[in-house]
Amino acid sequence: MRTEPSDRSEPPQRHPEDNWSLADPLRVSAATRRALIALVDTMVPPSPRRVSTVSDIADQVLRLLRYMPRSTVYAFTLGLHLLNWSPLWRWQGWQPLSRLDRPGALRHLRIMANSRWLPARLLMLGPQGLILSTYFDQDYAHEAISYEPRGFITSRIELRRQWLRGVEPDGSAEIHHRPKGHP
Repeated sequence: MRTEPSDRSEPPQRHPEDNWSLADPLRVSAATRRALIALVDTMVPPSPRRVSTVSDIADQVLRLLRYMPRSTVYAFTLGLHLLNWSPLWRWQGWQPLSRLDRPGALRHLRIMANSRWLPARLLMLGPQGLILSTYFDQDYAHEAISYEPRGFITSRIELRRQWLRGVEPDGSAEIHHRPKGHP
């Protein structure tokens, strides 16, 4: 049985120490890691960045893959390699994205994202979504776009506490999909 923290006046922490351990990054081949690093470096905006941004985002993506079904991990890593070698199979060059400079790789990925060929556009969705959502979840990215999630998180925590006490949320709680078992 889970218990709620006794001190409810303390604001929630961004990275609480609640004895929950994050998965280790997924082990991948050197070629897969190179392809991921190249895509992260190309897709992540140039500012704000820290020195370790590219490696931090790549590690976080590999951690998130640990929580996904094997078929999804396989499809994602296959997609990384297809994207990395897309200049070759699109007849746009003889080198993979991981060997191109950032402007050249960015230009190529933009063409892929706007392609008339649906499979090329779909190939971009998984990596782009995972990489950019990981990037925009960083504290320095929040600061750059003036986003402060603590108020929202605090309201969700309080809503959960009310729900556990048996208090039904009203329309202002913005609950659209209630868990199974609730009327």
